[in-house]
Amino acid sequence: MPYTMEVNVQKNQVVVKAFGLTEEDVPSYIADFENAMKKLKTGFTGVTDVTGSKSILTPEVAAMLAPTGDVAVAHGVAGWVYVADSPVWKMQMKRLFGNFAVHYPTYEEADAYLQSLTK
Repeated sequence: MPYTMEVNVQKNQVVVKAFGLTEEDVPSYIADFENAMKKLKTGFTGVTDVTGSKSILTPEVAAMLAPTGDVAVAHGVAGWVYVADSPVWKMQMKRLFGNFAVHYPTYEEADAYLQSLTK
């Protein structure tokens, strides 16, 4: 599986772990993402963890995924973080997310930040 997407309704959060997405994976990813948005309430948070991915996204995949930020905003996202442990991933995520999401090197730090937003 090139990714997992878990929705924690109690925490009002979606956690995506990416392991190497290709262009063929994007349609199912977007469908899963849209379904996740339907399960969350306004003020939800999200995490994208790419620490388990061996390769960065191709420019084509990054472009195909870019609209998911707008989808999250339309559904009332309160905050989003990406967890990346390599400078190349950090740079790519910054390009993909812009100011929409912030970076943390570990999931624990990312989760602590998101919890501070919902208190």
